[in-house]
Amino acid sequence: MSELDAKGVGDYFARAGTVSEWWTPGSGPLAFHYNAELQAIEDQLEIDPSWKVLDVGTGPGRFGALFAGHGCQVTGVDLNPDMLEIAGDTVRGLGLEDRFAVGPGNAEDLSEFADDSFDVVCCMELFDHLPDLHKALAEMRRVLKPGGRFLYTYVPSESLYGCLGNAYRWLRARMRPSELMISRTYSRDTLDSLLAAAGLRLERYWGVGIFCVSAQTRLFGDNVIVRGLTAIARAESQRWPYYTAPMIARHGAHVVALARPVAEVAR
Repeated sequence: MSELDAKGVGDYFARAGTVSEWWTPGSGPLAFHYNAELQAIEDQLEIDPSWKVLDVGTGPGRFGALFAGHGCQVTGVDLNPDMLEIAGDTVRGLGLEDRFAVGPGNAEDLSEFADDSFDVVCCMELFDHLPDLHKALAEMRRVLKPGGRFLYTYVPSESLYGCLGNAYRWLRARMRPSELMISRTYSRDTLDSLLAAAGLRLERYWGVGIFCVSAQTRLFGDNVIVRGLTAIARAESQRWPYYTAPMIARHGAHVVALARPVAEVAR
């Protein structure tokens, strides 16, 4: 697990004209892949409309909108001004202004929120970009109610996509060492340890896209090879939008996971 430059990554994600240039999960060529993450939550989680939800790193507001659409009261925070603007457009476009509030926030400092404030905390598509995941997990656990649910996604280093991404990062670090690295992967064992240190334990998980090896087109561009790989991933998604068998799911390009506070899991 490579380390990220905390200041460099923080400055990058807080700056306009960066993330919005490449992060278009709902409308890009891999929308089918990212929509499957939403489907997994919709299918596997019985959403209670009474829940208060914190969506950390809300991005375009996809996951917050899912919960708000079920009647939950949602607060979405993000570091990036463009993402906040897009999330606001999402909220207004879906008519969710009364249930989904969006504002600036940092996963590693949620001090604006009191302890035990939320029934659900989401951290989707963000783990691989956080310089200090240990600190972020501690903050998210702090604001989660004792019986709450922590939902997150991550890129497994065991996946085909993770392996290719790590090879790319290894080569880039040697060929262009001065360039900022903004992402990394995690092994299941490493994440289990980080969750445990924050007082959380994995309960269930679902894998999306075993064969989606080009899950970030910004890395590989648009060419005949990428289009062919995307066609394979799309065919897989039509047959298996996501996997539930643990030994298969852990090798998805993205894993959608549900963790609970340790005391709740042990109960």
